[in-house]
Amino acid sequence: MGMDKRERISNQKHEEESKLTLGQVQDPLFQSHPDFFDARDMVQVKYEMLRAHHVQGESVTEVARRFGFSRQTFYSTSAAFIQERWQGLLPDKSGPKGPNKITQECAEFLQAQYLSQPGTSWHELAQAAAHHFGIFVHPRTIQRLLDKKKLPPSHSE
Repeated sequence: MGMDKRERISNQKHEEESKLTLGQVQDPLFQSHPDFFDARDMVQVKYEMLRAHHVQGESVTEVARRFGFSRQTFYSTSAAFIQERWQGLLPDKSGPKGPNKITQECAEFLQAQYLSQPGTSWHELAQAAAHHFGIFVHPRTIQRLLDKKKLPPSHSE
């Protein structure tokens, strides 16, 4: 059975990232044992980079260069590992980290509107934000924002 377009694009993207990564990791372990040391596995690459410095005592400049990272990335990775252990080596979630149009003032306004007028729909709250702040906010964004605040449900849309 063939792959759909999204799967092909995802595979192509993964292959492109793999090619870039394979060329960047110049550590002898990854070169001599590619069946065990996978240069596409960022968690393993970062761990081995930290191990080379902290256990073997190699310089930060040298291990960062050999593993294809900047010194700043080394220090950030090291701090994340010390603080969060293995979780600190995992990549950050990509994409937006939250609504980018809703300021604290706008969020407080929407929350006040929601609580003072319980029958107001998400769409009406979006219109109120547009009127008051001059921005378009999707009704679902408002719903997610207010759901995070654990407010009592009172909307049917």
